[in-house]
Amino acid sequence: MEDGEVSGIHHTHAETGYDPAYEWPGDIEVPQPAVLNEALSSTFRPWPLLRLLVQTSSVLPRAQRLAVLDEYEEVQFGRDIAPAGSRTPRVRLKEMAVSKVHATMFWDAGRREWAVVDMGSKHGSFLRPGGYIGPTVITGEDLGVRLSPPRVASFPRALKHGDALTMGNTTFVVHIHIDRMSCEGCASSESGEDVIPLFQVSKVQNQGIKRAREEVNPIPAEGRDAKKALTMLKRTLLSRHNQARSSPSSQSSSYVDRSAKRRSLYPSSPLDSPGAPSPRSNSPSAASSSSTSAPSPTPENPPKPQPLPESNIGRRLLMKQGWEPGTALGSGENASALIEPLEASAPSHRAGLGMPDTAPTSFGGDWRESGKQKRWANLDTK
Repeated sequence: MEDGEVSGIHHTHAETGYDPAYEWPGDIEVPQPAVLNEALSSTFRPWPLLRLLVQTSSVLPRAQRLAVLDEYEEVQFGRDIAPAGSRTPRVRLKEMAVSKVHATMFWDAGRREWAVVDMGSKHGSFLRPGGYIGPTVITGEDLGVRLSPPRVASFPRALKHGDALTMGNTTFVVHIHIDRMSCEGCASSESGEDVIPLFQVSKVQNQGIKRAREEVNPIPAEGRDAKKALTMLKRTLLSRHNQARSSPSSQSSSYVDRSAKRRSLYPSSPLDSPGAPSPRSNSPSAASSSSTSAPSPTPENPPKPQPLPESNIGRRLLMKQGWEPGTALGSGENASALIEPLEASAPSHRAGLGMPDTAPTSFGGDWRESGKQKRWANLDTK
């Protein structure tokens, strides 16, 4: 058989080793699951990602620095909270420079862009293209362009990435990402504490959210609140103290006669009923007190006045004025002038000047006791 000549002999499949199962079946469409399509359609949003980064604010807490508006195509700004049952999110700015419903930010599907409208506020909304400039916001041209006159609604104004929007004393920096991926500046934390709430949350719900966050991310020992820890420690110690007081004491409580203890410590106080024997008269302390209080000191007579010496200044002054020793002061016509000084006598028993001397009483006790004796004597005579 020469080269290029086709043999007329037909080989079978068994001889060549060919099997139709080895043939390419062609393009076959693989059906996609319907559940996956529904999930993608529910999470897909036709608008780019929009977030507002707080640059300066006098009303928002420092921890809340980001407004996440990814899932909403309309957001309101105002001083008051949203009405009950409203599904439109609202960024609340609690200050008088902001109106009740100040502005609205929405997705314009026709122009396919984010826009902002001033709702006729009194103090206005200011938009500065190209981002925020300067450490603080001041009034004037630095605020940007005012969207509308006072109490007049504005036309929609397009928002670009990096624009600065000012309402009252709060300035937001606009972050718009077409790929719906947040950048490093507008990314929120894992705990979500830096996100501004868009709906009114009750206190009970807020406490539940805080507890859930603490369970997911427990606070380390270094970051705990010292004031709360001190309060818990006080409650624990007080509860232990109350338990100790409620338990029965091992020592037997006995009555203490404090009156008898006081009488033994202070035996000098007399009895109320005169004539009754004192129960402390036999005690050594009472005997010692009576022996010490028995002798009464005798008053000493003052020494007689001595004439003034010649070196006395008053004596020399009187001598210069014509006075002589042994004569009375003043004119000689006054016969009642005294030459000798008055003699002061100290009466006994605390008698005043001019009172007759009284004989000492037979009772040598206290003046209170003597007064009681006198009153009892007057009653006996009656």
